[in-house]
Amino acid sequence: MTQFTTDLVNTCKAEYARWDNGAGRETWGRPQHSKDYYLFVKQYWQAIGNNNLDGRTIVRGVRPAWSSAFVCSRVKDAGAGNKFLYTEAHCHYVKKAMDQANGVIGNFGYAARRTDQYKPQVGDIIVAGREYANAYDYDQATLVYEADSFYPSHGDIVIDITSTHAITIGGNITNNVDQKKLRLTDTGYLRDRLNSAQREVPWIAILECLL
Repeated sequence: MTQFTTDLVNTCKAEYARWDNGAGRETWGRPQHSKDYYLFVKQYWQAIGNNNLDGRTIVRGVRPAWSSAFVCSRVKDAGAGNKFLYTEAHCHYVKKAMDQANGVIGNFGYAARRTDQYKPQVGDIIVAGREYANAYDYDQATLVYEADSFYPSHGDIVIDITSTHAITIGGNITNNVDQKKLRLTDTGYLRDRLNSAQREVPWIAILECLL
């Protein structure tokens, strides 16, 4: 592990602990609860330059998704500097990572990899589609972003690899910061994920950490 990946893992674990190992919720605050969790969310938004949102913000009946703000805040806190794109939606930094992988740019801290060609490692970011993009793979995400410059998605940071799973930490999982155990094949590749109907659907990409 590099110093960056060590720092990234440590800052992710610290946030997970701050959320009481996933027990906190984004709208909770004192005096009803022990911590102002909703202000933790505000800090993630501030890390990407938005000072107006927190865990209690509601826009037309919906709370803005903050999973990308969480990932960006952790990557920023670990010291990525200008080698990452700090943005409100995962798809924008995924595009940069795809450009890095394709040689379009050469100074980004992550490179997008197809899940059947690369095994996840500590410090990587694993990205999947959401909502209408739930079953997007690498090629679909590339095509739709080229046309629309957006698709809904979610990313989590890999903090450990076991013989059977990639262990990740992400934000806005169940209105909290939480861990996941993502299944690996016997040879260490990421298995397709299960959707709400328990059907396997592809991931978009694994973003290989180059820092």
